[in-house]
Amino acid sequence: MEKEQRIEHFNVDLGCDLDCANCEKYLECNAPEKIPSYERKRMQKAREAMGKIKKKVLVIGGKGGVGKSLVTANLAGALAMRKKNVTVLDQSFDAPVVCHMLGFSGKKLTVDKDGIVPAKGLLGIQMVSMGLILEEDEVLTWFHEMKRNATEEFLCHVNYGERDYLIVDVPAGTSSDTVNLLQYVPNLDGIVVVTVPSEVSQAVAMRAIMLCNKVGTTVFGVIENMRGFNCPGCGNKVNILQTGGGERLATKMNVPFIGAIPLDPRVSESSDKGVPFIIKYPDIEASRVINDMADRIENT
Repeated sequence: MEKEQRIEHFNVDLGCDLDCANCEKYLECNAPEKIPSYERKRMQKAREAMGKIKKKVLVIGGKGGVGKSLVTANLAGALAMRKKNVTVLDQSFDAPVVCHMLGFSGKKLTVDKDGIVPAKGLLGIQMVSMGLILEEDEVLTWFHEMKRNATEEFLCHVNYGERDYLIVDVPAGTSSDTVNLLQYVPNLDGIVVVTVPSEVSQAVAMRAIMLCNKVGTTVFGVIENMRGFNCPGCGNKVNILQTGGGERLATKMNVPFIGAIPLDPRVSESSDKGVPFIIKYPDIEASRVINDMADRIENT
């Protein structure tokens, strides 16, 4: 009987061609030939375009469908309610939904002599999103280089102006989309990690944190979404899914655990109507968690 052979490594590296901008191993590369991104002309443009933004925050999760856009929209709402000037950058090019959650449906990005002009919505929140360019029935099928080019456009050629916060909704995964942002966003202040109770989600979120650790980025904290169901009628709570995944992830990665957002009809209902639950229902448990995260970001 033949001895079973295990796959220890999957080699897809065809050699280095010094094309650092297109290399997904950029963050872990220690080669002396590595070309630092900040020396490139486009990175100077990004620093200039974003130079008047006080804090830049990425919302990540690794796995899709965990609620990154939900947290992004409500975190923007929480900071705007504190009289802060907030801009949301939606980096989900093929599935932009945060603009709908913030009530930007029907609005479009415009251009003036200084570049792309963000759309403006409730509480003065600004929005930059492909959802404000694409038609409702238009499907986007971009691959790595096109997404990188779009990222550069949104970072370098948007007239952001003076803002207190830039909140970036990062798409699922730890591949090129996330690496592009970690490379290109100048002076990134930190990340917010969103997960759900399942063990699968924890594993992917952990990899996202590990990726951010490579560039020394601060982790403001972990939020667990979809923990338990709060009945709006009787107030009883039922744990439909597992619980405690967010705490376990935070403990394992030695980062703060901020809190858990329960399954609540008011959360989804407000998102569908384009008004963040933090604004429409400021006293529910989900809003308390978002406010705690906003406190953490403001005080860190």
